[in-house]
Amino acid sequence: MATSRIDDLRIVDPVLTTLAQGFENPEFVAEHLFPTVKVSKLKGKIPFFGKDAFLVRSTDRAIRSQSNRIMPSDFELISFETRERDIETAIDYLEEEETADYFRYEQRVTKNLSDILKLGKEIEAAQLAQDINNYSLDMYSELEEEDAFNNPDSSPLTIIKNAMNSIRNKIARYPNTIVMGVEVFDALIRHKQLTDLVKYSGFASVSKEIIAKILNVDNIVVGMSVHTTDGTNFTDIWGNNMVLAYVDKSNKRSEYNPSYGYTFQREGMPEIDTYYENGGKIKVIRNTDNYGIVITAKDAAFFIKDAVQELTVEENNNG
Repeated sequence: MATSRIDDLRIVDPVLTTLAQGFENPEFVAEHLFPTVKVSKLKGKIPFFGKDAFLVRSTDRAIRSQSNRIMPSDFELISFETRERDIETAIDYLEEEETADYFRYEQRVTKNLSDILKLGKEIEAAQLAQDINNYSLDMYSELEEEDAFNNPDSSPLTIIKNAMNSIRNKIARYPNTIVMGVEVFDALIRHKQLTDLVKYSGFASVSKEIIAKILNVDNIVVGMSVHTTDGTNFTDIWGNNMVLAYVDKSNKRSEYNPSYGYTFQREGMPEIDTYYENGGKIKVIRNTDNYGIVITAKDAAFFIKDAVQELTVEENNNG
């Protein structure tokens, strides 16, 4: 079979590829915990960051004094491996003829394919970050009913600040990012402990920005995305949990910068390509991505599990 036949022709579409690479769904928040770095190989090794990677060193040197020499840091290498994911859809040439603006139709198809891949990435990141097996014993807390954020007698600010201090005790830095499920956020903005603070500070209501100011955390993120396995019932991807983490926010992002985790993505990905079937009557649009999500510094994060619970005691109205 000749490789020049239209059935076998695979063309990378630079316009749709650019669209796919630039597309962002605001409901997906995995990037805030696992920022993307581009890699050129399918496999590699990077440092597993320990405490020394986060320390601020004294660098001042007096006249004629010795330089500030430090001992080389001990570190271990961890492996990462990217895997290919792809999804495609087929368009009949009759659909093309009936579509008033075919390019916009292709854009919509590209967006739908990108949503599917990004949803898979969001689920993978959420499962990784919400698994207590990925945390040290002293870096996660499974809340009891009396401490649940939807319990009016609890103290969520104390619980969160204790978690922040646990991270600081490990890496000498406070977390700069908090990701929480929408149920947790809803409980926080209604909790009397926060509404009272806001009431006396002159603000109208509790918001992500207000919570960030109260906790002195740069980035508060609410996971709003859902998924379904049967097409009918939807489940929150980010459950009734909270993840606090120190994440690399530098302009020159690199896998060698200390951070809770990274998404290692192959250069040039995601990519849109097209090919034809059935003698050219069917055009297939395919979206391919290639990445791996890795925790690179587990001590740089704290996990609060079951922050919202079904209470057995009568819940008061927090307004």
